Amino acid sequence: MMLKKIIILLFFIFFTCSFSLAEDLIISGIEVEGNKTADKSLILLSSGINSGSFLDLSTVQRAIRRIYALNLFSNVSIYANQKLEGIVLTIKVEELPLLTQLEIKGNKKFKQEEIEEKLNFKIGALLSPYQVKEGINIINALYKDKGYLATRVQSELKPGLKEGETILIYNIDEGKKVKIKKIYVEGTKDFPAGKIKKQMKNKEDNWIRSGEFNSDKYRDDKDRIVEFYRKEGYLDAEILNDSIWFDPSGRDMYIRISLSEGERYKFGEIDFEGNSVYTNENLKKVLKFKEGEFYNQKKCDETLTEIYNLYQEEGYIYVQLKDLTSTQGNVVNINYQITEGVPANIHFVNIEGNTKTKEKVIRRELSIIPGQRFHRSILMRSLRDIMYLNYFSNVIPDFEVLPSGDIDLVIKVEEKPTGSINFGAGYSQRDKIVGSIGLGIPNLFGNGQNINLNWEFGKTRNSVQVSFTEPWFRGTPTSVGIDLYQLNSKWYDDYTEGRTGVGLRVGRRLSWPDNYFRVYTRYRLESIRYFDFSDSYLDTYKDSPYNLNNIDWPQSTSSIDFTIMRDSRDLPQFATSGSVAYWNSELAGGLLGGNWSYHKHIFEFSKYIKTFWKFVLLTKAKFGIIDGYSRNSIIPYSERFSPGGTDPDGMVRGYPDGWIGSRDEEGNLIRGRSILIYNLEYQYPIVSQQIYGLFFADAGNAWLAGRKVSPLSLRHFYKSVGFGFRMIVPNLGMIGFDFGYGFDYPGDNKWRPHFQFGRSF
Repeated sequence: MMLKKIIILLFFIFFTCSFSLAEDLIISGIEVEGNKTADKSLILLSSGINSGSFLDLSTVQRAIRRIYALNLFSNVSIYANQKLEGIVLTIKVEELPLLTQLEIKGNKKFKQEEIEEKLNFKIGALLSPYQVKEGINIINALYKDKGYLATRVQSELKPGLKEGETILIYNIDEGKKVKIKKIYVEGTKDFPAGKIKKQMKNKEDNWIRSGEFNSDKYRDDKDRIVEFYRKEGYLDAEILNDSIWFDPSGRDMYIRISLSEGERYKFGEIDFEGNSVYTNENLKKVLKFKEGEFYNQKKCDETLTEIYNLYQEEGYIYVQLKDLTSTQGNVVNINYQITEGVPANIHFVNIEGNTKTKEKVIRRELSIIPGQRFHRSILMRSLRDIMYLNYFSNVIPDFEVLPSGDIDLVIKVEEKPTGSINFGAGYSQRDKIVGSIGLGIPNLFGNGQNINLNWEFGKTRNSVQVSFTEPWFRGTPTSVGIDLYQLNSKWYDDYTEGRTGVGLRVGRRLSWPDNYFRVYTRYRLESIRYFDFSDSYLDTYKDSPYNLNNIDWPQSTSSIDFTIMRDSRDLPQFATSGSVAYWNSELAGGLLGGNWSYHKHIFEFSKYIKTFWKFVLLTKAKFGIIDGYSRNSIIPYSERFSPGGTDPDGMVRGYPDGWIGSRDEEGNLIRGRSILIYNLEYQYPIVSQQIYGLFFADAGNAWLAGRKVSPLSLRHFYKSVGFGFRMIVPNLGMIGFDFGYGFDYPGDNKWRPHFQFGRSF
């Protein structure tokens, strides 16, 4: 009985104390201290603590984390005070300072603006310690990318003009730029170390290269080395280890790469499974390797692409290929497992992205037609023809799969500026200073029509030319056009040439012998007169049969010409493959009337050859001849040939425009009746389809008779070499500069510049 009373008493005491303690832990109020700009209600709301709630440790910890998450404070603490009415909490905060000024000191290799752009700090915003530290990392990374691995950055905070404001200062010790002094390659047996180092983007310091180190490129370098060995058949090749160290100055870097080449493998048996559309023999024809050759991963990848292309050519766009390899000793056997699927037909062709060019202009260039089987070659030809319009910067194909397995083809185009307004000035020995204004619209109103207006003006030359071309007359691949022109040009100080004419053109695309062929015909009616002969000219040519003053001016030319051209270039400008063959014959006089009677023939051929990377070799030859119907026929002076410089008759840079040609006994230019020009250019992209550099070699001459042409005897040619660049400027066209050295130009000044401005395609 006594024990029972004691237990009841203890229980009563415990219950009373617990009730009293619970009353003491009730939060009766919350206060906020230290906030100057932050709103008190925001702090209270973020804390998650309410008056009347029970106080425990987890509630306080959670409140501190929530307030910190506002990113407004550098320090947050919570204090509790016991009062009669209960516990009163005090939330004490220290606000982050406002960044009012950013200073960067010690920077020489980078401008202040470059560093500030990378930091992306906002003046007037709160600044956290994390941001200050991250800024140090950003600056270090900026210098590291430029090879300054020894750069040291320290931060400093100074109080601003007002309380709560701060000035952030980064003090930069740039150090010296690290150069790769030596790269050691160990473990090579079948390849010299130099061959391995050629695979790397990081190069040793020498008189050609700066030897700058780039850590990102170094990671890729190691992958390139392994990839090189894979291509050469060393499937087990690996980098065992690599190390980097510096000399005591911290400026010279050394790299050591240790390799294990492993054994070199050869191609073994090649087998196919699952193929029914093509036989094994047909598939083996597209293999890029043969049994017994050293294994080459690049050739394996190219073979897969060729098999894909083969199937896609017959519409099997869903074909799946697996090349399973197995090794026996140093022999790699390959089993191609093919899941052919079903061929796809084209249900519909959608065109997207054309904001200016009308859809019909694009559709009429398509060789691929809805309802037919998909053929990869026809798609690629269609894309080429659309790009060849030169209205678009890019053409991308895509397709949407239909439930039936057929596809809707999508052609996405990216419009580019096509019109050009040309303002320019030029100088030549003959024409002196000539200004020019040109307006070219090759896609008039989005209809694909072409209109050009050119006006040249100067003291010795004035000309106006207007032309219009409709490339698809009455919805057929037939082009029609008209040219109107008037020219007055002073030939040095000898005389003035005046020409007024009109030309009518008709052209047609052909499908035979292949669909790269086109034919054109043109009728030209022109009136020519020479006047304002100088006294010196009349004295020089007094008894010469070439005296133009002895002709009764004006003289008219009525002619018709026929052109056949095959153009298989992949692009209209900066082509990388294909060729252009051009043959033109012109007949003047006879039944056509006019004062001049002659026949003129020109043949040109250009070939574009891809070499390594994106370098392209262009070879070009031009042959021309003009003659009369009888021995006594007089050939118009203006129709004869006089190449030189960038003259339309023939480009032989390093010489004045129109300077090359036959001369009389006094050394006066009388131009030629035959011409032969060779051009060789090596083009390389600086910015693809925008800026290109080139090296060139030219050779050419013009003779009084065709029998004097010696195609293989370069001693009869004017020769030159040089370099230049081409740049496409929106709305202006092409700007070009060539600097040529004329080997056969008399005198010591053999270097000559040539400018091309505003040329549109």
